Amino acid sequence: MKGRKAAVKATAGALKRVPKPPADLTALAQQVWKSELPPLVRAEKIAAHELPLFKSYCSATARIDEAQAEIDRHGLLVVSGSGELKRNPATTIQKEAIALQARLATEFGITPASRNKNERFVDDEDAPPGMAVR
Repeated sequence: MKGRKAAVKATAGALKRVPKPPADLTALAQQVWKSELPPLVRAEKIAAHELPLFKSYCSATARIDEAQAEIDRHGLLVVSGSGELKRNPATTIQKEAIALQARLATEFGITPASRNKNERFVDDEDAPPGMAVR
């Protein structure tokens, strides 16, 4: 669906405290949870029923870096079983993770395109990383 995205406003039933990251998230995804969830909670922009979606955002964000590490280790091209060069499968994983991360970040109002819709972020400390308040 194309067009203007809805503004992210205070959420009915918004969380009052930041829950611990799920134990099944990777260490990197848990870091994303710990750094990007607190501003959403303080701004009343996330409810408990949205946490599984936020968990997916954290996993996708971590997967981007994990795929990049594989690309750095093995290169953009790898040798197939038949001896031919082919695209490293990690590039596809990374591309899909970037697309998912961008889509979910928009849902939570933490993308550059959605900055103007986040009036409830009071100051730079309150805003998620990369979302300076102007």
